[in-house]
Parts: sequence; structure tokens; C-alpha cells
Amino acid sequence: MKNIYSSLLVFAFSFLFANVNSQTTNPAVDFSDGNAVKSDNSLNAVKKGTVIIEPWYGGPLFGRAIYTAGNDSLLNFSYTGLGPMGGAVEFLLADNVGIGIDFIYTSHSWNYSDASVDANGNSVIYDYNYQSARQRIHLRFNYHFSQDENVDAYFGIGVGTNTRTYTFDTNHPGFDSQDAGGQLIPVSMRICVGTRYYFSPNLGLVAEAGIGGALVRAGLSIKL
Repeated sequence: MKNIYSSLLVFAFSFLFANVNSQTTNPAVDFSDGNAVKSDNSLNAVKKGTVIIEPWYGGPLFGRAIYTAGNDSLLNFSYTGLGPMGGAVEFLLADNVGIGIDFIYTSHSWNYSDASVDANGNSVIYDYNYQSARQRIHLRFNYHFSQDENVDAYFGIGVGTNTRTYTFDTNHPGFDSQDAGGQLIPVSMRICVGTRYYFSPNLGLVAEAGIGGALVRAGLSIKL
């Protein structure tokens, strides 16, 4: 699995270098009329040197069904889920190639009570609280394959970390509160396609669909 991620990362770097080098040595050219005429990218929604900041929220929240299974048999059961949510920053190295960071966060929290008897034979209620959280930080590459003055469509690939944490807390004297962390695979990735629409020179909306993180997500797109 690590070899697969390494190969994808090498491919992404090679793809990025090829596109940036192509734009540096060969500016965009339009041969549609038989003559080499340099095209004007000044009206593109994004271009070389643009910085984009995007807070977003997505869905669905995978794992909810697992954590809520059997809740009918638990006393005072409650569940709270957050995410997938996060933020991304992108810098355009060329008119159609960008690099950046993508942060993805999800969490699950569930609580319940259990009736029991203490050491003195008294009826008591013990509370149990669980929480799990997952954070992913991806090095992200975007290829902007279609643009006009207001719309920017792109294909993206991200590779990075995969961190999970778990917390258990209870007032039961027979158990200790615990904090732990761990994951089967320490790396994660995302492949996606998205579109931005700018309704002003510096502010717009973004929608993205992909695998590895939210299946769909949407948010603000802020150009600096």
C-alpha cells in the first residue's frame, strides 16, 4: 500500500513539473486559424500567482451507523457527529497548475448510562462517554482544465497523513478514563474533481466530489 502512495506522489510531482515547465517555455498558443497567436489568460478566474483559501463542509459522515447501532438498548443514549469538514489553501504555480494543503476532520461522540449496584448494594447510574476523531493533512495538486472569467474547473489529487484518536471517560469506579491513538494505514489520499464560481473578483463558491474524505463538499472560495 505504501508503494502505491509513493508511486502516486512521484506521478503527481512529475505531472506538476511537466506542466509548469511547459507553461514557462511554451506560453499558451492558439493555432485555430493556422497562425501561432498567443492566447490571453488575463481574464481567467485564476492564474499564476493566485492564492486561494477555502473553508468547507461535506458529507456523508461515514461511520455514524456503526456508532449508533443498538442504541435502543442503551439508557440515555446520545450521539453527535461532526464533519467531514476542513479547509484548503492553494497557490497557482502556473495558469493551470496549483499546489497546496488540504485539511480534513471528522469526529464521533456517543454517550450512554447503565444502571448498576455499588459495593454497598445501592442502585447507581454510571455514565460512559466515548469520542473518536480523525484528521488528515494532504499535500494537494490541482490541474485546472477549464476556465473563464467566473468559472474554474479542476482535477485534484492529495496524499498525506492519517491520524485517529480515541477517548473514553466514565464515572464507574471500576474503569479508568483513557486516551489512545492509532490507525491501520498511516497515510491517506484523495482524488477529486471540483468547480469554483466567482460572483465577485475575490469571493466565490466551490463544490467538489471525490473519494478519500467527503464524497461531496462545498464552501467559500476566497482569492488573495
